[in-house]
Amino acid sequence: MSVSKLSAATVYIVDDDDIILWTLKELVQSIGARVLTYTSAKEFLAAYSPSPCECVISDVRMPEIGGLQVQRLLMSTGSPPPIIFITSHSEISAAVEAMKAGAFDFVEKPVNGHLLIEKVQAALAHSRTLHRERLSESSKQARLDLLTPKERSIVDLVVQGQSSREIAGSLDISVRTVENHRARIMDKLHIASAVELVKLFV
Repeated sequence: MSVSKLSAATVYIVDDDDIILWTLKELVQSIGARVLTYTSAKEFLAAYSPSPCECVISDVRMPEIGGLQVQRLLMSTGSPPPIIFITSHSEISAAVEAMKAGAFDFVEKPVNGHLLIEKVQAALAHSRTLHRERLSESSKQARLDLLTPKERSIVDLVVQGQSSREIAGSLDISVRTVENHRARIMDKLHIASAVELVKLFV
């Protein structure tokens, strides 16, 4: 990921140990990302605001709210940021649980700085991909919202590869009616062919 892209990235670091927090901040700042630090999960959760390129580095074991609970709360939002957990050797089972629940990765203590940076860069790249996918899905839904239920049914069948004659048989309407619907669909979506239609909704 380029320096310009990293300058738009945000990395949240959550750890109740001030020394570790400072060390991780200095390390991650070296790649040009904006780094925000928090000494408690409660403080982080209160301040967190989603962005297109982000990740979270969190200790697994913290007072009051631990890392796994932070993960569950973020997952419940539907579009959680990639999470990298910092774990001790005795917490590997917790790390495995976190990975199964959707964590991006984990790093064992003592932290290998080079390894952590690699994982952060990968997490930020993944975050950008997720953001693009969400935008694409949002755009797709907005286009679908322009269509009537009958037009949506026809779009589904076109995407499945059915011809106008086959669609007419499936929906028990005339071929001419199908063609008329398809023309209105093309007009509403500002496209000129079935190929473009399939590209929009596959």
